[in-house]
Amino acid sequence: DENNMPKLSVSKASFQKSWDKLCSEYKEGQVIKGLMKHRVKGGIIVDLFGIEAFLPGSQLDIAPVRNMDDFIGKEYDLKILKINTDRKNIVVSRRELLEADRADKRSTLLKDMEKGSIRAGVVKNITDFGAFIDLGGLDGLLHITDMSWKRISHPSEMLEIGQKVDAVILDIDNVKERVSLGLKQKTENPWIKIDEKYPVGTTIKGRVVNIMPYGAFVEIAEGVEGLIHVSEMSWTKRITKAGEVLSVGEEVEAVVLDIQKDQKKISLGLRQTTQNPWEVLAQKYPAGSKIKGK
Repeated sequence: DENNMPKLSVSKASFQKSWDKLCSEYKEGQVIKGLMKHRVKGGIIVDLFGIEAFLPGSQLDIAPVRNMDDFIGKEYDLKILKINTDRKNIVVSRRELLEADRADKRSTLLKDMEKGSIRAGVVKNITDFGAFIDLGGLDGLLHITDMSWKRISHPSEMLEIGQKVDAVILDIDNVKERVSLGLKQKTENPWIKIDEKYPVGTTIKGRVVNIMPYGAFVEIAEGVEGLIHVSEMSWTKRITKAGEVLSVGEEVEAVVLDIQKDQKKISLGLRQTTQNPWEVLAQKYPAGSKIKGK
């Protein structure tokens, strides 16, 4: 200084000693333990054996973090992304380690999986087209068409987030690391023996589940629906819309007219549950009979 006295610093010496030791023992890309000290703008300051490093918020976790304060005071393994010797600062990441660990788990899981096997999982997310199931480090897609043999309009009718499920492995794509899952495959396809259970001419009971202008769909068993066409609803009335005769939720009796098992189609008749009035008419008034009418 102005008195020719050297200025000394214990803290700077300690920092330099810690910095030299850290740089000699660790390089970029290596893993180091760090203690989360406090929040700053854009991330968290981490203590690495006396050296402060910066952990960006985007590198804290795989999923977006709502509250970084939950991490303060905890120690984690971190990956060194950047060491700037000129500015003496370090940038670290926790996310890259988590992603690498998840990739290892995915690879291990894919090797262990077999088509047709049943795996336990937890519903992670629900969309309009299906649900994503966490299989313990790997997400599998359970499509809405593979949830039930019966008609469902949305996956939320059967599943909710956090629910535990046992699903069948339908397909495995090792290249894209994708797994297709199924729930309905745990039970027998109801269409396999449908012609034995409901032969043509059988009278069945069912519930109307959907109505279209051309007919009504009747659920006769779980996953099995038959169509009553408007032309098979009445012997005498001309029906233009199925809604004129039936409504959703109504219980009806119908006769099995035809089964196309390969196409999963069953034709049902409503009018066949009663006698054809034209046949009665032919017996009651044979040709040559004298009748009176208005």
